[in-house]
Amino acid sequence: MKKQKIIAIYGKGGIGKSSTASNVAAACAEAGKKVMIIGCDPKSDSSITLLGGRRIPTILDLLREGVDVNENDVVFEGYAGVKCIEAGGPEPGIGLSLIHI
Repeated sequence: MKKQKIIAIYGKGGIGKSSTASNVAAACAEAGKKVMIIGCDPKSDSSITLLGGRRIPTILDLLREGVDVNENDVVFEGYAGVKCIEAGGPEPGIGLSLIHI
């Protein structure tokens, strides 16, 4: 079995995390690696470039809408075959304490 690698990119807002993650994902996919990127931003910044500007539903948004979520609802194929998922998060300015699922 091939060894898997999990890479996490984190830090404060506005420092280029999403751009870095998208570019690393694209480079790895171009090198023949199987890549999945899971974003945690309600704006879907980490996947939007890989999907040619297309926004995808977040897992949290679908759960808020009462959707019985399955893989086809949340996994989208982007640039060079990168699998893109957006977990979502609180809407900007609302905070975590008001999220009810």
